[in-house]
Amino acid sequence: MPFDATVLTALKPELDKLCGSRVLKIYQPARLELVLMLRSEGENVRLLMSAHPERARLHITTRPQANPLTPPAFCMYLRRHLEGARLSGIRRPPGERIVGLKFEGRDELGERSELELIAEIMGKHSNIILVNNASGLILEAIKHVTEEINRFREVLPGRPYRTPPAQNKALLEDLTELAFYSELQAQKTRVIKALVATVAGFSPLLAREVVARAGLDEELNVKEASRADLEKLWQALTDLREQIDGGKWRPTVYLSPEGKVLEVTPFPLTLMNTWPKETFPAMSAALDFFYGKKEEEERFTTTRQNLLNWLKRTQERVEKKLGLHLEAVREASASENYRRFGELLLANLYRVPPGAAEVELEDWETGTPVRIPLDPRLTPAQNAQIYFRRFAKAKKTLLAAREQAARDREELTYLESIALALEEAEDLADLEEIRTELEKEGYLKKPEADRTGKPAQQTRSEPLTFYSSAGWTILVGRNNRQNDRLTLRQAKPEDLWFHVKDIPGAHVVVRCPDGQLPPEETIYEAALLAAYYSRARHSSQVPVDYTQCRHVRKPSGARPGLVIYDHQRTLYVTPAEEKIKALRSKSS
Repeated sequence: MPFDATVLTALKPELDKLCGSRVLKIYQPARLELVLMLRSEGENVRLLMSAHPERARLHITTRPQANPLTPPAFCMYLRRHLEGARLSGIRRPPGERIVGLKFEGRDELGERSELELIAEIMGKHSNIILVNNASGLILEAIKHVTEEINRFREVLPGRPYRTPPAQNKALLEDLTELAFYSELQAQKTRVIKALVATVAGFSPLLAREVVARAGLDEELNVKEASRADLEKLWQALTDLREQIDGGKWRPTVYLSPEGKVLEVTPFPLTLMNTWPKETFPAMSAALDFFYGKKEEEERFTTTRQNLLNWLKRTQERVEKKLGLHLEAVREASASENYRRFGELLLANLYRVPPGAAEVELEDWETGTPVRIPLDPRLTPAQNAQIYFRRFAKAKKTLLAAREQAARDREELTYLESIALALEEAEDLADLEEIRTELEKEGYLKKPEADRTGKPAQQTRSEPLTFYSSAGWTILVGRNNRQNDRLTLRQAKPEDLWFHVKDIPGAHVVVRCPDGQLPPEETIYEAALLAAYYSRARHSSQVPVDYTQCRHVRKPSGARPGLVIYDHQRTLYVTPAEEKIKALRSKSS
């Protein structure tokens, strides 16, 4: 459910408790986001206001916010006028998503001033506006709206503040049964759309909830609805109104099976009674959790996509380099002809006429004639020496090109391991660890220090933990840095180590307390996990090497995740989703 009028109604009592508090500090962590630090009843409270087109909202927050080194102009203006002021009241027009925070303070001359910070929560038209109550003029706004953008309502400093145009919808608390029937049937559209157009502050999700409580089809058109259908809708709407009027709030956040947030509501919905959910003691807590998770999910998606785009460009660049180096190898491989030409010329100097541009000589190894180009300005012996010098140069080029091609292949293998890590990343901590690795390897630039001058603290992700059918602990690394820590630091010498043979994949470790060997079933399950968390996930008969961790070591100067090992045994397995799910269920 978006931040609709019902959510704001549930939130209003929490905001009212802030009346009488004083403004300690004001922050603007994002371009369209504001945080007011208030001192209320002996404790500090953070009030978040956002005019983001998709996440516009207002609520108390406990989530830390990163602030820019230089406060934006709007933030500085609010600090000058509101810091130290007292929150004297909160205004909310009925049925609207508008909240006015009234502040009493002193201006630069020490005169008493009454200012109102208005949060207009209206999707892409959302705004945060500071108004002088005495004059009714706008002092500043987080978004300026000029006449070119909206000729009916300018939002600029010095202009009179005008409330957004009324929607001409009926307030839920004032709606009568006859008026409901009349207004609803006048819409002549689907019942959900008709409810949104009839009742002020109704979101599509709340309209769907009313239809679900009435037991009707969402595709029902109001012009085809029977009298009984309309009565069911009215009864469901009446029940909902009684719940809202009675303040029977139970803030709820609904989640997908994968744990992603779907909706935030002031009470449980009949419509979503089978979905996973979490309930909260206050509306602010639910909103803080919902939007915090939403922002994390968006940052995760954006960060991973940016890294994937970078990875694609880098792989294309390295593949192009490899192609050039392989072409150099092919060209340099012809150097053997230079040596043969030189030797044939030295052996047949007397047969080469002076000033000849070419000569045909018999190859003593194959018996076939060989045509050799010559520089007519040089003697046959000098031509032979030129061919020997070309041979020596081409031989050096061949060695260098082969070394460069080998490095290119090694780099592509490393980048493939990064691609696998990005696919397996589950949260921002995983992505930050991958980014840190790429920074240390010189692929990406390090982020700027925060306002304290210290680099941002990195959150270290941990390996996945599984339990085998026999109860043995199996750890699975999800990126190169994690693989190094797991294999070289966390694992004990007697633990078993698994990795897919010659393919990028996770390091898998089976804990072996007191040096005991795990049963064959556990070894097989660990091999399955190693194959599943690798590039061979969709292959069959995947070779998986395993050995004790004491036989695994890292070559000097090797990239993260790269190790060498010996004393290994090889097991062939075919990874299957249902088997991995069974191991996950044992681990949950």
